[in-house]
Amino acid sequence: MENLLPVHLFSQVGNIVLLVLAATAALLGTSGVINLLRPTAGLQRQTGYLFILLTSVFLAGFAWICWFHYQVYLSLPLELPANLAEYLNRQLELMNRGAEYSLPLYNPDAPPRYLLPLWLENEKYYFWFMCYAFMALIGHYRLEHPRLRAVLHILMAVQAAILFLAVNPFADPLPQFFSAVEPWFTMNLPPGQRFGLFMQLYPKMIFYYNAEYMWFHPPLLFLSYACITMTFVTSVFMLVRRELAIEIMGYDYAKLGFFMLTLGMLLGYPWALKAWGPNWWWDPKVCSSIMLWAIYSTYLHTRLYANKPLMWYFSSILGIILSLIHISEPTRPY
Repeated sequence: MENLLPVHLFSQVGNIVLLVLAATAALLGTSGVINLLRPTAGLQRQTGYLFILLTSVFLAGFAWICWFHYQVYLSLPLELPANLAEYLNRQLELMNRGAEYSLPLYNPDAPPRYLLPLWLENEKYYFWFMCYAFMALIGHYRLEHPRLRAVLHILMAVQAAILFLAVNPFADPLPQFFSAVEPWFTMNLPPGQRFGLFMQLYPKMIFYYNAEYMWFHPPLLFLSYACITMTFVTSVFMLVRRELAIEIMGYDYAKLGFFMLTLGMLLGYPWALKAWGPNWWWDPKVCSSIMLWAIYSTYLHTRLYANKPLMWYFSSILGIILSLIHISEPTRPY
């Protein structure tokens, strides 16, 4: 695919961005460990500046991902010869007559192109951790609490390490997508095989990659995951020591996360009907998301009674359980 797309350039520049990100996060995490262990706080202003730098690097890497997706849009149209295009449209017309959701007819003058969302495959982890970085930065400046800041910094360093070592979106960009489309662009297929491959690629393009719901449903869920991560930090602190300011901040992030999760699930419902039909209910990801939403709702209700005996600690434990459950959610494929 290198002759069609600047994959090597994307990987080179992206890996440099990720290296800077990892180094910045390592400094931030080191200062967090020191401030967590020492009796007096230090480097509070400097770590704030370092956190701002880290979020700026995150934004630069995300802009680079946007650029690469634009290159995919420009360079990878699904073009068919005129005779196959006519045959395809006749077949699509027959298929669409009995289908609840129809496939658009093929336009030879404007062949379909991939409008890939920015949170596919390993990119979703990048987006999730970037959202956490911004929320943690707000938390850093919202409360002048050295140990809370330290934990936020350490967790950011852990996420950056995971991104750098395990789910680097730049090292091998979009491997599942490229493995599926590479035969179309690199192999000299006979007309029959080319038509068959098109009928494999085109529905997934329409109902998955180019689906309008992909631009709303997944990012709202990842924003909710970032909020839940903040809830995890505050819940741990609530178990250790009762501080009202931390409880209020955790509750604010929990309410925002619940709103994002609910809105994301509602927007995912029509997409599920369109992509899977009436059997959408039995998809494992749908069922796990509903379970997560139910536990999230229970957690918010317990926070209303935080002043009751032992309810403070029960709410904190429930927040930690909620956070641990949500970790497995992004690993499920979209």
